[in-house]
Amino acid sequence: MSAVSILRSATDPRWADVALADLDRTLGDHAHCEKKAAATALKLIADHPAEPTLVRALARLAQEEQQHFLAVLNELARRGASLPPDDGDPYAQALLREIRSGAGRLVDRLLVGALIEARSCERLALLAAALPPGRLQELYVRLAQAEAGHERLFVDLATARAGAAEARTRLDVLARAEAHIVAGLPLLPRIH
Repeated sequence: MSAVSILRSATDPRWADVALADLDRTLGDHAHCEKKAAATALKLIADHPAEPTLVRALARLAQEEQQHFLAVLNELARRGASLPPDDGDPYAQALLREIRSGAGRLVDRLLVGALIEARSCERLALLAAALPPGRLQELYVRLAQAEAGHERLFVDLATARAGAAEARTRLDVLARAEAHIVAGLPLLPRIH
């Protein structure tokens, strides 16, 4: 599945201008997103250590997200900026509240991960398209492609866990909630 197939709304095109207008803030927020993505993968491993396929896939994901965190930190340093405090992520927090408890919890966590990665993919691609040609643009093209792969990984893991029909049904519910959450957020120099 591609980002277009699971997201139920598109980011307002004005977001790229907002992100570029305060690029250091956008980069700082992006670094925190990558850090949290690595931590989320490790938390899922800690919560499900007896599932070797899940553990191996998420261990690779955590390693890649950590590399992305370092790449964005390096860009901040090149710009003479440091990592700002983490102000939290109202988007992710709202989406996490949609996760069920009980038997469907892991599937929901995986599908929420897919949606977060899909939205990140979309936004990183918008940012790449808005940046002038050069190293930073090339980095964001690569990072957007990686996010698309992460999205597919989470959907595949949820599908393996729940079956295709249940995963699709639950993804549709969560994707509609995600679109509603995005519609209610202001345009800020943040990835979400």
